Amino acid sequence: MVEQLPFGMRTPVAVTYVRCAQCGAMGELVLEDGRLDLALARAGDHVREMHPGVNVPEALRLVPDVAFPPADCSDVAEWVTQYNARNGMEAWAPR
Repeated sequence: MVEQLPFGMRTPVAVTYVRCAQCGAMGELVLEDGRLDLALARAGDHVREMHPGVNVPEALRLVPDVAFPPADCSDVAEWVTQYNARNGMEAWAPR
């Protein structure tokens, strides 16, 4: 359960996302105990499609960050799954 802080603030949740160094596009969120290998594989698909000939491992960056689930969120892992599914491959756009 996500702790709600005073004044509507939410406890941040540590996440990592994959960023394309070629275009700045941001991929899916991954929780601390999540599968970065799967996120990297999907990010590699973006690099191969959008930047042919670029060295995939060199084009990807892992970026530590925090996410702020809604105050009424009882399952952070499910929230991240829904967030990633909602954004799908169109999440690979510059932000």
